[in-house]
Amino acid sequence: MRPRITYQSGNSILHCLHPLVKGAWMLFGTVLVFVVPSPWVVLAVLGLLLLVFPLVGLHLGRVRGVRLFVTTALLLGILQILFVRHGPVMIHVGPLSVTAGGAEAGVYVAARFLSVVFLSYLFVLTTVPNDLAYALMRSGLPYRYGFALITALRLVPIFEQEGQIVYSAQLARGVGYDARSPRRFLTLARQFFLPLLVSALGKVDALSVSMEGRCFGKYPTRTFLREVHFTRRDASAAILLLVVVAATVISLAVG
Repeated sequence: MRPRITYQSGNSILHCLHPLVKGAWMLFGTVLVFVVPSPWVVLAVLGLLLLVFPLVGLHLGRVRGVRLFVTTALLLGILQILFVRHGPVMIHVGPLSVTAGGAEAGVYVAARFLSVVFLSYLFVLTTVPNDLAYALMRSGLPYRYGFALITALRLVPIFEQEGQIVYSAQLARGVGYDARSPRRFLTLARQFFLPLLVSALGKVDALSVSMEGRCFGKYPTRTFLREVHFTRRDASAAILLLVVVAATVISLAVG
């Protein structure tokens, strides 16, 4: 079973970086691959991201969902190659022809899609949800919204595990998931989501009772068990980001 898309412990620089600085880098990378018109720059960003994963101790091939996203990127690239018709023809086989513009568009779209996905992976896999919520609340976000964010991040893997339990339990009881008609599919979906919904409501009810017992929301401010401090390393990363952003804007304006 592949690891879930959640925080993976580690001691790399990226793991120890302040969540807001890390989020700013992710936002910059996402905007960069959309505003830069050159596919080679996007490919360079993608290659750099693929190098970062082993450097921070993460195995990208073992993370759940990677194969699906890679397949989706390939399909997007193939669609661009087949339907974009500008530039000189590179390959011509019967009614199909591949142009230089189509190949360039295919590489650009596929690399951009994977870059955005891998940036998100890096942020999620190296950021503790509690640290992210604390950093947002220290920056001015009301702690009610911060608690909602961290609760959502923590409940996603729990509900995923509950779904696996329901699925395995139904298989043990002889439920067949080889749906061959829309009606059968709807029946299976109802049989699957009903116990999952009941389990989710039970956990939410227990969480609300626990919050009431701890007087959640009574005071305008709250204390934290673990605090995230802004260090010199974070300041250096923030300054480097500003320099890179300025250089990128200047290069785009000149180009």
